Amino acid sequence: MSVSDKYQIEQRYIRIGNSRPGTGLTGPLFIVAHETANNSADADDHFAYFNNSQPSASAHTFIDDGKILEIIPLNEKAYHNLYTNPEDNRLFGADANDAAIGVELCRTGVFREAYDRYVWYHAYLCRRFNLDPSTKIVAHSTLDPRRRTDPESWLVPNGVTFAQFLRDVRAYYNAWDSSTSPPIRVQPPERETGSEVDTTILRRGDSGADVTFLQRKLISLGYPLPRFGADGTFGAETEAAVRQFQQEQRIRVDGIVGPETFGRLNRAKPRRPKPFPGTLYRLKSPYMRGSNIGEIQRKLGVPADSIYGPVTAQAVRNFQRKEGIKVDGIVGPVTWARLFR
Repeated sequence: MSVSDKYQIEQRYIRIGNSRPGTGLTGPLFIVAHETANNSADADDHFAYFNNSQPSASAHTFIDDGKILEIIPLNEKAYHNLYTNPEDNRLFGADANDAAIGVELCRTGVFREAYDRYVWYHAYLCRRFNLDPSTKIVAHSTLDPRRRTDPESWLVPNGVTFAQFLRDVRAYYNAWDSSTSPPIRVQPPERETGSEVDTTILRRGDSGADVTFLQRKLISLGYPLPRFGADGTFGAETEAAVRQFQQEQRIRVDGIVGPETFGRLNRAKPRRPKPFPGTLYRLKSPYMRGSNIGEIQRKLGVPADSIYGPVTAQAVRNFQRKEGIKVDGIVGPVTWARLFR
């Protein structure tokens, strides 16, 4: 049996409605990798949900540890990314809903089995539609970084980086016509160092895609990184956000992201935003003072002396410029909401 015949694909389509508009798909030009973020629903459960409830959202395919289930035909649109997100157009020249296949990894069952099917299916799609696995598969988190962290939100806690996932897809793609499946290794988050178990995953000084995922997750949960954002470098700003998260979760505060911290990040709900106090904070004479200014400064990553001076005003302008909002150096309702989201 060749690798191409390793798994069967079940096609059981939901009815036409809000979840399945029935309109044609362009291409497909690329693939968007997702995970369901649902700890108790398998592929069949998701079929039932989208078929019966018909929310204005969907994906083409759901994969668990025993099944690959296509619930929307691959030549039709599915609603798996917001149209207002610009990244899909910037990267691929089209909206994901109109030109991409959305693939969801279910959390139920044995991760290794589900992951192998997930990898194989992406290779299948690349083979079928002549897509390059290295450039035509994108994480949902890349297209919607402010709101989504998938599929890394389920891959990373199970010891798989997105870069490794793409390498695994490439391995299946290259072995497609052979009779031997490529080795897919799922490593636990812990790694042994000498005779001790080192549970560190990420810490200050690390860089790369895993750090970017961590930063996006922190931002989505309400721990802003106003100076550097999700730049892929684990610096002082990211460490401070990790420490704040750990403190609020009442776990060991060390600024190091190991299995426990990643698990809490994966289960945490977004923080409730701090309401705007009704005062416009700006540079004026005499300088404005107060505890809220100290909080603003901590969010901006500048010395928190609780005095709104020139350094704080410039940091506010830099933050506003980065956020794409009006640059005036004044912390009003909009800037406040962005700082404390």
